[in-house]
Amino acid sequence: MTAAVIETDGRAIVLDLSIGATLFDRPVAGLGVGALSALIDRKMAEAGTRFAFGRWAEPRELYTTDAFVGDSSEMRTIHMGIDVFCAAGTPVCTPLDGVIDYVANNDNELDYGPVVIVRHATSDTNFHTLYGHLSLDTLDRVAVGESVTAGQQIAAVGEPPSNGNWPPHLHFQQIIDLLDLGVDFPGAALKSEQDHWLALSPSPAGFFPECDPSKLEYR
Repeated sequence: MTAAVIETDGRAIVLDLSIGATLFDRPVAGLGVGALSALIDRKMAEAGTRFAFGRWAEPRELYTTDAFVGDSSEMRTIHMGIDVFCAAGTPVCTPLDGVIDYVANNDNELDYGPVVIVRHATSDTNFHTLYGHLSLDTLDRVAVGESVTAGQQIAAVGEPPSNGNWPPHLHFQQIIDLLDLGVDFPGAALKSEQDHWLALSPSPAGFFPECDPSKLEYR
């Protein structure tokens, strides 16, 4: 049985952050972290909630640094996790029993910032869950090799600039095979390779039962 990754208020909205999307008639692409944070906060307040989801497999124009450029100059644009936008400091829990395999601070611009990866074993398979854009104190909260139980707080949502310089949110990703990449496993894929990467990181919508899974996946 799974536990909540983040305990939402049951009124969370789903944001459109796809290519060409706008928030209050302002294009999402090109906004600085402060402006984007303010618009997301305004959107949540308008809906009477403190939480908003970002979709899996959504093509985005938010990934603008050289780290997102592929070998052919194509940009990595396909989001491979689900985002939960909320206040910095919001507790983040593991939904299943597991073992901490990685704890690191990917402190490059628009990277994960503080990141944790947990390994899970079930009767059917082994897989990992990745938690990105965490608080700095998360780095001292858990340690590699530590066993964790479903529902245990392992982290907190970070704030810019230490969270990779993003609006406060959790990036949550399910990974079938880490490919020995550890905390360098990408959170966004090239569109030309999306079938390969999305097979490795299938939709984690099932970990957020408070929201219709189809709304958490880009269509």
